Amino acid sequence: MITVSRREELDAILLQFEEEYEAHTERLSRLMARRGDRRTAVYNLAEIVACRQALARTARVLQSMADRDFGRCTRCTAELPVDRLAARPDLRHCSRCAEAVPA
Repeated sequence: MITVSRREELDAILLQFEEEYEAHTERLSRLMARRGDRRTAVYNLAEIVACRQALARTARVLQSMADRDFGRCTRCTAELPVDRLAARPDLRHCSRCAEAVPA
C-alpha cells in the first residue's frame, strides 16, 4: 500500500515532468514558427531535432509514470527511492536487483 507522503512525492515528480512536457511543446511551436535565412536554417534544424528528442523522452517518462507499477522494482516489487526516481524516472529495478539483472 502506498502512503500519502509517498503519493505526494510521486505526484510532485509527475507535475515536474508535465511542466517539462508543456515547456518543450511551447518551445517546439516557437521554433517551428521561426523563419530565417539559409545560414540559420541548419542551426534551427538542430534546435528542432533536439527539442523533439527532449519532448519524446519526456513523453516516455509520463507514459511510464501512468503505469500502475511505477515506483516499484519490477523484479522484487520493493519501493524505489523517490530521489532516485526524480533523477531517473525510467528506473525499473532497486539497487539490489539492478546488480543481479544483466545490462
